[in-house]
Amino acid sequence: MRQFILLVSLLFCAVLSKAQSQENVLNNTTNSGKVVMDQQDSTKTAEPQLEEIQIQSKKNKSFKSISDPNFASEEKADKDSNASIQQLKSAKYQFESNYSNSKHQLTRRSASPEELLKMKQSAQIYANMLPGSFEKHFYTYLLSKYDPKQFPELQQAAKLEPAKTEVQQELVAYGIAVNNQVLADSVTREMIGQNKISNGLLSYATDLVNSVPASGTLLLHGYAELIPVNYEKNALGRGDLELISVDLMQSLDYQASLTSRGYIMPNSTFVDTAFVQNFCALNVSKNLYVSMSFPKEYFQGMSSALNPVGLTFAYDQSTMDYNAWNISLVETKWKTPELGIGKDQQSDALSANYLPTLLSVSRLYEEYNKTEDVKEINHIIMSVATRARKTGQLSKIKR
Repeated sequence: MRQFILLVSLLFCAVLSKAQSQENVLNNTTNSGKVVMDQQDSTKTAEPQLEEIQIQSKKNKSFKSISDPNFASEEKADKDSNASIQQLKSAKYQFESNYSNSKHQLTRRSASPEELLKMKQSAQIYANMLPGSFEKHFYTYLLSKYDPKQFPELQQAAKLEPAKTEVQQELVAYGIAVNNQVLADSVTREMIGQNKISNGLLSYATDLVNSVPASGTLLLHGYAELIPVNYEKNALGRGDLELISVDLMQSLDYQASLTSRGYIMPNSTFVDTAFVQNFCALNVSKNLYVSMSFPKEYFQGMSSALNPVGLTFAYDQSTMDYNAWNISLVETKWKTPELGIGKDQQSDALSANYLPTLLSVSRLYEEYNKTEDVKEINHIIMSVATRARKTGQLSKIKR
């Protein structure tokens, strides 16, 4: 049964990972709160929308003839100004396309050396030409994310664009990285108030937190879960639960903080599937639970050590009674009748992660001859699959 449920889990993770690559839904949320779902393959880079760069000039608007001696110099100034604007636009596109590409990979979180070089070149152009611009400050911070020495750059960017979703995400992530929960929670509340984090996503985050038994370590992939899960962890008073983000592990300061708490770090600064697999192998004693929203590529090298537990995979925990815990989640911790009710695109996209545990509990009920319970949970399973648009995968499993 364990192998069956694990295969089911990986099937749904394989489908879900396309919609859940970095900033899976959060970065597709506009500042107005409207969610825009990207139907493209997540391995492709979404072209950033270039904002018009306004450069003020003192150009005389009066008519000048070609014979005017000032005409040639002003024409040259116009050409120089246009060239500067195009250079800045090109730098903006180069930075944001490479940054986006690095965040939409299914096998790594770190930027490649080539991507990093292009981003540095673009950031330098802004530093030289528009040193007081939002782009200069934000790009400079993104090149050294979670570094306290670069936090003033993020603060300056936030002053210039306080409602920009990406800036708010980085403020929260920085607060988590340096254990400034006051900062993290205050900005998260702003995002909730602006409908950038939905009530459905908060409910999912609560269920994810409750999926992990006492004194566990929850490993997360991307900001879309990290931000609401961190908020709900604090709201639920789960001080026993350790949250670890693979995004934050790109920071040497964050790695040092984990080391001080007894975690063993891989001998690498490049965060990818191998890094995460090594981290899990080195920290078996830490009661690891890996969110199901990781792309399936992360699980392929360690599937034999994984067991579905709630909305996670428990890593190499042979003494745990998985069946009893999953039944307790379904019967006492989760609001199971509500799981199949569509709420919003953010949480509906994640709802497929409930299916592996629900299917495992359904099979247990069958073994225990709980006929009425089987009927009830199978109805919920179909509702969740419909909400998540995974009825096709469900029908294949049941054949």
